[in-house]
Amino acid sequence: MTSSRAPEGGRAGATRQEDAVGVGRVCRVPAATTAVNPVEQPDAEQARPPASAPPCAEDMARCRLDIRLPPTLEARFEATTEVAADAGWRAARAVLDDDLERLVEDVRAVRRCASSAVAGSLFVLDYSRRLGWPVLDAHLRRGAWLEPGRHNVRLSPNATGLPQVGFVIGPERGSRREVGEVVDALVADHLAHLVEAVHRATGVGRRTLWGNVAVALTQVFMAFSWASDDRDRFLTTARQVVADRSPLRGTVLLESVEHRDQEWMVVWRRSCCLAFRTEPAAPRSYCGTCCVLEHGERVASFRRAADRYVEIERSRP
Repeated sequence: MTSSRAPEGGRAGATRQEDAVGVGRVCRVPAATTAVNPVEQPDAEQARPPASAPPCAEDMARCRLDIRLPPTLEARFEATTEVAADAGWRAARAVLDDDLERLVEDVRAVRRCASSAVAGSLFVLDYSRRLGWPVLDAHLRRGAWLEPGRHNVRLSPNATGLPQVGFVIGPERGSRREVGEVVDALVADHLAHLVEAVHRATGVGRRTLWGNVAVALTQVFMAFSWASDDRDRFLTTARQVVADRSPLRGTVLLESVEHRDQEWMVVWRRSCCLAFRTEPAAPRSYCGTCCVLEHGERVASFRRAADRYVEIERSRP
């Protein structure tokens, strides 16, 4: 087994933008009228156009050489490959078909979720990251094809309910696929089946689940943007990926926000992942990008995260 691997377990409710680039949670108890209608937020098409043109194929090739993520974030993009069935790995199709409800209930117990629907939402968000981040990383930074179909993916379940994701066949170099083809494979060959299965098993809405998928995938483009000299470098690419796929369209708002004399890519949610309905003994808190928060609160959370990111960059050798 090749151990370019993603971390196991972790917090079952790792739902915040902090998982991608450091945007944390905002704790407050909202009034009944506090929720913000996502339709009232600025539309992506009305946002300020990015300063740079979308990356061309040659530009993507250069990115593979020079994008350097913080070490803790880098580990989340590494793939576990050449996994063997006799080493505790099971076919993803079998696990998700046979054991999905048990996995969701494990998440519910570990996170103390208010319902199976909440646990199902968190499961899809985490699973989409574990699957999508290594696959997109292989394409964008290494020019390689990492097959995301369920036939090539194996899972190693654990007590958190969030299985580690591994691949039977590792990255194949020299891929000529477009990024849209990679996203289509992730969605059509894997995540669409997961969304429907979790929806049927728990009753959580499809829009919530597809919002989780969109957040997970676009966070890759945001992470690579933040790690570039042009902090919104892949904003246009991410917008196109979302706009061209009907399940993802309208589930997130992708913008560029000025900070420290630069434009930074941000991902704003247009549906809540329901993480606030966990750990009932704790103060109610929302992800820093949640649509429940006022836009100014989200921007303030982004600025704190961007400042932390700059400090991390400065501290690297």
